[in-house]
Amino acid sequence: MTSAPVLTRSEAACLMALRNLGFSQRRIARAAKLDLKKTTAALRRLAELGLVRRSEVKLWSATATGETCDFETVADPRLKRGRPGRPDPQLRLELVDASRRDLGRAELGPSARRLLDLLDRPKGAKALACESGFSRERVEQLLLRLHAHGRIEFVDPDHPSWLIRRADDRSAVLTRDESRVLSLIPAEPAADVLRLTGVRTLARYEVKHILDKLVEGGLVEVVESPSGAPAVRLTAAGLDHPQHSPAKRAAPPARLPVRSDRVRLVLQTIAGADALRIRDVRRLTNIPQPSINALMQYLKRKGLVAKLDDRFDAPYRLTERGGATLAQMSLRRAA
Repeated sequence: MTSAPVLTRSEAACLMALRNLGFSQRRIARAAKLDLKKTTAALRRLAELGLVRRSEVKLWSATATGETCDFETVADPRLKRGRPGRPDPQLRLELVDASRRDLGRAELGPSARRLLDLLDRPKGAKALACESGFSRERVEQLLLRLHAHGRIEFVDPDHPSWLIRRADDRSAVLTRDESRVLSLIPAEPAADVLRLTGVRTLARYEVKHILDKLVEGGLVEVVESPSGAPAVRLTAAGLDHPQHSPAKRAAPPARLPVRSDRVRLVLQTIAGADALRIRDVRRLTNIPQPSINALMQYLKRKGLVAKLDDRFDAPYRLTERGGATLAQMSLRRAA
């Protein structure tokens, strides 16, 4: 009967991580809480023992033997500086037994401490690279080391470089999808909720659920658009949130109930005079009588204008919605 292999803690952690789907080396390091150097050495020895294999696309997976075999675990050996040799098995086990230590209390190097000091709040790997002056590759190596020492957490394990925080940082953070939706919402003008639910890769019910959470958290508020449909916009807290990153293509603004230049001219003319009769609107805008009569009735149905009293020839004045619509039309025309 074949004796069970003796694996170090690092090797055992890698094997247990691989008793699942195929992983890249970096993902194995995160799952096993090891740095890249230890992960590389552990995978190399596991492959020599026939317990793991690497595919042509450089993904690691456990072999049939690695999936089911029992093994004994010993502590990792203390690595000596200098050119590594190949100690005999007995000497290796003696080194293992003599090197038990707590990884969480191990001393960090100056680069890792510098990166940890920059994490005064949750940040992404890209931001850490810019602030530290390290390359992106170096930052990712240091993050794996800090993660192995239990000093940091990856907010989204599937996207580790997206957002990182200290292990003792309990501040509330948004998920990746919540951050995406927050970054799509403008401060002004408000965005139509129905258009916002068309976010790629997210179902409509998921976006609505996220919006409810953002509203509850005070980052987003629901307002009424000029057309009367529900719309959303950022609050001051949402605009200042560290995870708010304005998207290159923000959500389209809420639809206006009217859009033509003729309508804008009529609304602007009435607003300039505060209130006007239909015949005065026709005179100031040079719109034919049949057209202005139909247009004023249309604006009345839309709730943009209203008579001052019940007289047949009473003057018209813009409603609150009419004033808001005119303001939005003027802003968009200027833009």
